[in-house]
Formats: sequence, C-alpha cells, structure tokens
Amino acid sequence: MAEDQVQGVAADDAEMLAAINKARSTIKQFFDAFAHPQPGQKAFLVKVAFTEDGDVEHIWLADLDFSAAKPKGVIANEPQLKKLRFKQTVQFDPAHISDWMYIDHGKVVGAYTTRVLRQRMSPEERKKFDLEVPYTF
Repeated sequence: MAEDQVQGVAADDAEMLAAINKARSTIKQFFDAFAHPQPGQKAFLVKVAFTEDGDVEHIWLADLDFSAAKPKGVIANEPQLKKLRFKQTVQFDPAHISDWMYIDHGKVVGAYTTRVLRQRMSPEERKKFDLEVPYTF
C-alpha cells in the first residue's frame, strides 16, 4: 500500500508541523466519529510518534481500543524502528498522536500529514499513490 512507504521529514518542517497542529486541534472530530460512526464511516486510524534511540517515527495505528487506561492499536504500516513490527499491537500515549483519519463514503477525512506528503509528490507519483489507496482526497 502506498502509505507503507516511510517518508523522511525534518523535525522542523514548517508544513508538516502545521499539519500536525491541525490534526491535534481537530482531534475531537475524530473521537466523535470514532465513538459514534455514521453509516459509510470506517477505517479509523491515528498516527502516533514512537521514539527509539533518539529516532522518531510517526506510525499509523488501526484496530484502535481506547477502553483501557492506556489506549492501544495495531501497527498499520512497516515501521523502520527496530523494536516495532507490522501488525504488532502497541500501547500509546494519546499526547503523541500526530494525525488521524477515517473514511467517509470513500473519501478520506483528516490525514493532514498525508495530504502534505501527497502535495509534494510529482504528478506521476501522486497518480500512482491515488491508485494504490482505497479512498479519495
């Protein structure tokens, strides 16, 4: 899947920081939809920052469970951090959420960091990406 590809981004990337801030400032929309999904809404994911030996990677998590004291989810892409693996269930700190998304009648809602990366693609890369993801922008 196109989202499985890790994209290196500088820690001080202004556009990416703005996207993360937008995601964090609108997280209530995600939680409202997650708690009470409407017909046609599915595929709820959050992107969470994980750190290992000073390296930070933002990873999409699916199959979310917010019922316990510490929420958990399943890693939805191939991580670069050595301690993590694809489809591993992990606990996370909600304060480390850097993005969120869900699908509403085939259209992605949220995914602010993905939108930045998509915008930076060449027209050919964007076309290929759009063909590989199961939603539209």
